[in-house]
Amino acid sequence: MEKNENIIQEILQDIKMAKSLDDWTHINSKQTKKRLTWFSNNIDNLNLSGSDVRKAYTLLLIEYLAIPPEEVPVIEEDEKKIIWRSFNNCPVIEACRIGKFDTREICSKGYEKSVQELIMKINPKLHFSRNYDKVRPHSDYCEESIKLI
Repeated sequence: MEKNENIIQEILQDIKMAKSLDDWTHINSKQTKKRLTWFSNNIDNLNLSGSDVRKAYTLLLIEYLAIPPEEVPVIEEDEKKIIWRSFNNCPVIEACRIGKFDTREICSKGYEKSVQELIMKINPKLHFSRNYDKVRPHSDYCEESIKLI
């Protein structure tokens, strides 16, 4: 099994466990630890510039997730808000497809807190959110944003 398949299977097992227990603590803790450990190990090598919302976008998508910018195009941006559409391959979406889980529930309960914790390293007043009316596979893309509040 290749690396991506292993990741998808691990995510699928985590989701099954969280759903059966109705407890998302394990996923949130695991993802937060992974992201913050990565941040601590890479802080000196990060290439971040622009407003705090632009820095958070770059930190999360370009640096941490290593997604090519053309797969997460920004559709709106100012000093206090950045909105983008994600078209990238996503192992969480694939795990949800395999397990027949609704991405709106899984992403909300299991995968937002860790993103929030990571972007707060840029500025504790930053807030991450998704437009759950526009999330794959219910839409062609996932619409996500970071706002300075």
